[in-house]
Amino acid sequence: MKTSLSLISLAILSSSAIANNIDVNALPKNHKLTQGEASISQNNNAMTIDQKSDRVSIDWESFNIGKQASVTFNQPASSSIAYNRVTGADVSTIQGKLNANGRVFLANPNGVIFTKDAQVNVGAILATTKEVEKLAEKPIRSYTRDEANFKRKTDKEGEIRNEGKIQAEEAIYLVGDKVVNNGKLHLTGNPEEVIKLNYSGNLDGIAVKNKTVLLGAGDSFTFDLANFSISLTGKQVAGLIENKGAIISNDRILLTAKGEDQLKHSAVNNAGLLEANDIAIEGGKIVLTEQSDIRYGKDSRNGATLKITQTGKDKDASIKIGGKITALAQTGNVKQATYHHNDRFQSGKMARDEQGKILYTADKKTIAKAEQAENGLIGDDGKRYTNQSDVVFVISAKNGGYQTDRRGYNPEFNKKFDALRLPYRDERILEISYNEKNGELSDIKIIKRNDKLDSINSKIADILEEKIKAKDFSFLKKNELDSLTAKVIEEQKQELINKLGINEKQLSLLSGDQTVTVGERVYTAPAVYLLKSNVTQILEEVKKNKPDAKFEDLTLLASILNNRRPVSQGIDNSKTKTGFLNDEKKQIYPLMVSQSLAEKLKQNIALPLTTISTQTQLEIQNADFNHIEGGKHNVMILANNSKDNEATIRLQRSHINLGGGAFGIGSTTGFVPLQENILQVKQENGQLISLYNVTGTSLKQKTLNELLKNIKFYDVNSKFQTKDNQQISLPELWTQFVDNPTIQNKNVENVNFYTFVKENFKAFVQDKLVTVPTQVDTVLSRSTFSDGSVINSNWKKIEVAKQATNIPGLTAHQYAPFNVELNEVTFQKSKDFIIADGFKTVQLNKVTSKDEIGIYINAGNQRSYFSKETNLSENVKKQGYEYLIANLEERITRGNFFVLNERYDFNQYNWDVNNKPFTRKLAHSERATRAANRELNRAFAEWTGDATSQRSHIDGTKITIRDSQLNSKDGFMHLLAKDVDIQNSRLTVNYARPLYDDFMPKASKIGINAKNIRLDHSHLFVSGEDRLNTSAMPGAAGIFLIGDVVGKNSSIYAKTYQGYSIRTSGKTTLSGESSAKDLRITVIHTGPYPKDSGSVFGANSADYFIEGIGFDVGDIIQRDEKGNVISGTTLSNLEFNIFAPNGARAFKSYDNSSKDYVPNIKVMKSAIFNYFERPRIVSLASNVVTGKSQALSLRDMLHNIDQIQGVKASNLGLQQASNTNLPTSLNQIDNIIQNVSLPEERSEVEICDASSQECSTLPSKMNGKVSVGEIL
Repeated sequence: MKTSLSLISLAILSSSAIANNIDVNALPKNHKLTQGEASISQNNNAMTIDQKSDRVSIDWESFNIGKQASVTFNQPASSSIAYNRVTGADVSTIQGKLNANGRVFLANPNGVIFTKDAQVNVGAILATTKEVEKLAEKPIRSYTRDEANFKRKTDKEGEIRNEGKIQAEEAIYLVGDKVVNNGKLHLTGNPEEVIKLNYSGNLDGIAVKNKTVLLGAGDSFTFDLANFSISLTGKQVAGLIENKGAIISNDRILLTAKGEDQLKHSAVNNAGLLEANDIAIEGGKIVLTEQSDIRYGKDSRNGATLKITQTGKDKDASIKIGGKITALAQTGNVKQATYHHNDRFQSGKMARDEQGKILYTADKKTIAKAEQAENGLIGDDGKRYTNQSDVVFVISAKNGGYQTDRRGYNPEFNKKFDALRLPYRDERILEISYNEKNGELSDIKIIKRNDKLDSINSKIADILEEKIKAKDFSFLKKNELDSLTAKVIEEQKQELINKLGINEKQLSLLSGDQTVTVGERVYTAPAVYLLKSNVTQILEEVKKNKPDAKFEDLTLLASILNNRRPVSQGIDNSKTKTGFLNDEKKQIYPLMVSQSLAEKLKQNIALPLTTISTQTQLEIQNADFNHIEGGKHNVMILANNSKDNEATIRLQRSHINLGGGAFGIGSTTGFVPLQENILQVKQENGQLISLYNVTGTSLKQKTLNELLKNIKFYDVNSKFQTKDNQQISLPELWTQFVDNPTIQNKNVENVNFYTFVKENFKAFVQDKLVTVPTQVDTVLSRSTFSDGSVINSNWKKIEVAKQATNIPGLTAHQYAPFNVELNEVTFQKSKDFIIADGFKTVQLNKVTSKDEIGIYINAGNQRSYFSKETNLSENVKKQGYEYLIANLEERITRGNFFVLNERYDFNQYNWDVNNKPFTRKLAHSERATRAANRELNRAFAEWTGDATSQRSHIDGTKITIRDSQLNSKDGFMHLLAKDVDIQNSRLTVNYARPLYDDFMPKASKIGINAKNIRLDHSHLFVSGEDRLNTSAMPGAAGIFLIGDVVGKNSSIYAKTYQGYSIRTSGKTTLSGESSAKDLRITVIHTGPYPKDSGSVFGANSADYFIEGIGFDVGDIIQRDEKGNVISGTTLSNLEFNIFAPNGARAFKSYDNSSKDYVPNIKVMKSAIFNYFERPRIVSLASNVVTGKSQALSLRDMLHNIDQIQGVKASNLGLQQASNTNLPTSLNQIDNIIQNVSLPEERSEVEICDASSQECSTLPSKMNGKVSVGEIL
């Protein structure tokens, strides 16, 4: 590699030499305008290009700018493009000034060099060794692609190199085979929101137009001119991207050496400064040297990212990372930015831009912005628009009485009676216009009155006109109009009754049920009808006294009597303008946010995340991952390798300070739920016969014979001669074919059904007949299934019938393995360190940690399940793979935000047992519970399981910890692999913080699950304060061990106040390597007696201390394949001391001599098992140990306390220990142990530092209560 870099350096020096040879007043030469309009002028050493068209293409023989020269592009707009193509043989050298208010492209296959004196100040710049002949004109139609394809012109290109200062507002694009920056690239523009409208002119969404610095190496690229973005394309080439200078962007930086095909030997080297909000680095080989300084999240926008992606499997492919990586975003500012974004797009409100201006359109196409003002908006035209309505208000009703219905009333077939009914539609009585502004009405007037109204509606219209003249607008309210019209209608009713002189009987005929008799049957006409015969009869009667009575008077009265005169009111939306209008009645349309769009645009708070992905090797050496004060930094490393190509991730001599963020390593292997496909068969005549489905039909789970019999064979009524001179029809041949045993043995899976039938039937016919009839194809093509569908179909296939069953939480295949190695790595202010699912080996060498870190290293495991091969076969035991981290990114970012009395914020945890998002929203507590069950319980409390779901370790997985000091305050450490080897190391968890969430109480403070656990000169230490809700709750423990533990000069210490101090599960062995001196286990449980001793139904389960146990061997009974119990914990070659001085139980172990289904502690002769506990009041039967055990006296307990390094009895304590007149009554012992007022000489304890021999005495109020601090 050193040689190749030297060659590159020589090439750069050569280019520099050429670059420095140009004249100080040099300017571009010999131009030819190939597209657009522009005028080019020169004044001494200054050239001006006045661009007239939006796009211009110019060919130059050479394009140089001397040290004292300048070139200026005056362009119509900032989006205008000037494309400059060099056709000569020389490198383009920029030593002077290049200025433009728009976009300048410079293409030269020989290379482009910006020297140290170069000053570039443009809207945007592209410098490239690729070219296009000329740019296309900007398309007129929006759906036409606006892009340019830049391609290679020569096999051997020059380089793109910057030693000077390039500043741009929109973009800096440097693209070639080799791109080097030793100067300064500064992009000043901020990302822009692009508002999207739908065809109706409503808000449809937003997109972000990024401002990008891109250094790209590729064979060719496509320039999307509409969005002003670049995509590298083309075949494999050798490429180099190198930065030793400074690249600063207010938005994005992209260093990329890849295209459609992975670049061969492509490299990205950074030894300089990269500073932006988002940074992406892509290539086959990536090197960030120790001088590299990467800073991202500079504007504290939501979701800042650094992505380093290595692709390809070339032998040189790898990532090497050194230097500094710093997240600049402050958490408070990120939150504020996210809240601000979400506030701008609230459902039902007007959308606003980032500065708070209201987004609107005047033409439903073009977006403008308005200032919020009192009682309205100030548009971009400077005019005030108030929220008002120019309303057209309509009052409608049925007009006129009943009218003849030509269809009449038809109670029976061929029986029709003349009938009347009211018009189907209401008619408009009046149209009134008014203006409504800020709840006040003005300019109310009648704009139209119907001139053909009946007397009722005419009277209503007259009254409304009078009210409008009197400026009484109360009728606009629905109840007021109803009251007014009801009064008018009642008055009109009385006038008509008086005018007609109608009596009660006649009124009842008009308003009552309308009946008609057909034969002996009486029908009641629907209420909408008025029988004409009734009206005619009444009219004849009325005319005798009132000769002026009219038919229309009666039908009008009937409409009133039958309540058919309601008056309606409403706004005519087609004529009403509602919205923001100015004084000239011009309307603007603020963009309103729908509920669905608000949900779509809503952002969750996302703090800075560094993602490093490798397909081969990753080496992080002498690196510093850091954060800004008040901010957090999250790091995620992904092994993106295949199963046959193990990736290695190595961190050496690095410091990780994430400000409360997390560091996670995992695999990109996707979780594919395990699915068992159970073959469907049936038994016939003692044989199993496969069942099939035919796609696209209702034929499911049929034998082949049944499928063939299901076909309705098309009959042509013809006879054919067989080879034995018989006459036979095709249907008869078909029957023989279907019953032919040989057809049942054919392989028909996934074959086309019609092809199968045709080929096999024709072969059968050919074997039977003298000649194959031409009708066979016709007959088969016209044959159908019993459901009517044709069999002649290309897409109908025969499929083996299977019943698909998902096995929850399991995947069929092991994740692609990767290896992790940490050497001399320090973790500080880091919430979590996670190595998740899929690793093969993990080595931690000289690793130190402190603060609240949680360490979770889990290789995944196998889990048994039962399934059938066929629906008629017996269950068979199988194995699947179980991986417990559903989503690594969520797991890493879970602890980013403070939640009172909880360690994690589970609002984003949303994955089920099959690694799929939940379909419904879950409460925070339910999310926490699901996460705990998945990540914690399955690895420990639920590990062994019953015979149907036993878990086991994955072969070859191993965790090795050497020479390390892993310390955590209020955190936890969980390790799971087949082998765990801890050498010359110490794992320490001290805790004092009460936690009330649904996750942390289920986390053991230290949990190790392995088939083989080895402690070599190592120590496991857990110590908690005597406070409620600080300890792990039952199910978890202070220290939870699963597997066979072998110690050499090692110790295990656990002090807890609640729950289990140390717990094992299933078949476990705790052993020293050679003697009891090799493994010393000390347990101190300071919890008191349970609050009560329970009842006949057992102890009170709600008691905080009911499960206070020093050493618990679990309740899960593990059996071997033959069903024999193999559970229980065996102790050998160790010294095990348990002290439970305040009422907790020292251990839980049952007599299993007659009951093999209870857990038991078995103490071998080589082991020492001592314990002290007060007389039990619960679980009296769980105090039986197989083998030798020693119940200590109070004096013995104090002697043992004295022997613990770092803990010594005070003089008073020694006096008590030597006192032969110890109290013997239970009450007196109670007084000694509990916080009861006693003489000072009872048991006082001092905590001592073994190295300095300095001691401090516990406060006197704690006399007599044993509470031990840190040891060893």
